[in-house]
Order: sequence, then C-alpha cells, then structure tokens
Amino acid sequence: MPLAMERLDECLRGRLALIGIGNRWRGDDAAGPSVIEQVAGRVKAICIEAAEAPERHLGEAIQAEPEAILLLDAVDFGGAPGAIAAFSAEDLPQRPGTTHDAPLALVMRFLESETGARVLLIGIQPACTDFGVPLSGPVEASVRLLSCVLTARLGRAQEGEVNPESTLGPSALGPVARGEERSRKHRWT
Repeated sequence: MPLAMERLDECLRGRLALIGIGNRWRGDDAAGPSVIEQVAGRVKAICIEAAEAPERHLGEAIQAEPEAILLLDAVDFGGAPGAIAAFSAEDLPQRPGTTHDAPLALVMRFLESETGARVLLIGIQPACTDFGVPLSGPVEASVRLLSCVLTARLGRAQEGEVNPESTLGPSALGPVARGEERSRKHRWT
C-alpha cells in the first residue's frame, strides 16, 4: 500500500472533518473543493468547503469535535501532476506561492492544539493553477480516485446521519464555472 494511503487510513477512524481548500478559479487549485463536492452528503463526516481561506472555517471544524481532520488541497511537492501525497504539519513542503491567506502548517498546528485531533493534509500535485482554466486531466482523475477512496472507506451516510446545511464555503448555488458561488457544510447527527 502506498505511504499516502497508509497515512490516510490512520486518519479515517472516529469522527472526521474533511476540509477542502483551494480556489475554484485557478485550475488545479480547485482539487480540494472538488473532492468535497463529490463526497459531501455521501460520507459519514463533516464536509467543509473552505476555498482559499481555511482559517475562516476553523471554528466549524473545532465545534464538530472531530477525532481526525483531513485537509484536501493542491500541493506542489515536486511530484508528477495528479500524484497524491500525505503530509503532517511538520513535513509539509514550503511553498513560495500560495492562494491561501494563512500558511497551512500553522492552520494544521492550530487545529491539532484546539481539538486534540489527528490532522493530515492530503495533497494533489497540480499541473496548472492558471486563472480561468479547468482541472487538468491528471488532477481530475486523482480527485475522482480520492473521492472513491473516501466514500468506500468512510461508508455511505444513511438517512438521518448527515444533515446538509448551506452555511459554509464560498457559494451555495452551483459551480463557480457558472459564475455562482457554492457552500456546503454537512454534519453527522
């Protein structure tokens, strides 16, 4: 089993919060929100689309009292486009260019200290983060793969287990590609 999947399995026990990070307008940077879009309401986890400002959604993650927090984002770690890697706050690569307001290592350490949860970042290597372009083929395939893995390992949400509320994230109506914003928060009950 590849190391990223082993580390992911370690994080998928107990109550879980999934946080998708990235800018939907910047090509492969939309990887994190795209995973959230595909799994929200289908898995036993709280799903938060945090766009490019995960620090604005820390309170929601903390209130969920998760045992584990999984951040999903495009991360330039020097791999082949679409490659998937897992990072703790300590081994997260330094990125000179980012679309995020706060460094992810700082966000991860804060979440760890406030919740006591295991925090892991699953990064997908981007091919292109230019403005106005769609996901590249390799990243789109990795988004689908990661969504399938999460759905299979977390189990499907049953009626009454997940209560969708449109209160988080940058929009609520549809994909940004249509000029609309979307927002999602899904809680287990």
